Amino acid sequence: MKTPICSFDAKTGTLCSKCEEKLRSGQLTQVDVESAVKLTKISERDQEINKFTMVNAYQVNGDTVLVLQRSDISALRSNTELARKIQAEYESKIWFVEAEATDKRFLENLFFPARILSINLIWLPDGIKLTKVIVALQDTRESHINIERIQKITKRVRNLELLVELEPTRNRK
Repeated sequence: MKTPICSFDAKTGTLCSKCEEKLRSGQLTQVDVESAVKLTKISERDQEINKFTMVNAYQVNGDTVLVLQRSDISALRSNTELARKIQAEYESKIWFVEAEATDKRFLENLFFPARILSINLIWLPDGIKLTKVIVALQDTRESHINIERIQKITKRVRNLELLVELEPTRNRK
């Protein structure tokens, strides 16, 4: 398991002087440290999670956003049991997003499993830029998307103002 802190620190939960300095200087946050320790603990019991790379983490209104490598996100999407194992270690809702993702890919990660139909930029007369996202809803599970949470995460992590429109779709036969 690769994390923003040393592997020894992640296993023990105690920071070495180098990682402590990164925390003091702002290169790391307390959420990065706590998430690295939790993920390392889980990875000791699960070999697939042990292959993951955590880039960083955010705390947004009680939710935790884990930024992982693209291959890790793919593994989580194809094996939901892995995501459940990680979720079980946290007291908050966990969101998984890709490191180095485009804004479009970042939003797709947040809205998963719902499908994004389009993303447009809207410039308001006062100079504010909004990102409008139209999301397809194909079943009732997807209709429980918490738009407010996604908007807050998007603002905190990517500094994007988000306008979300939900569009019900019908299954074609």
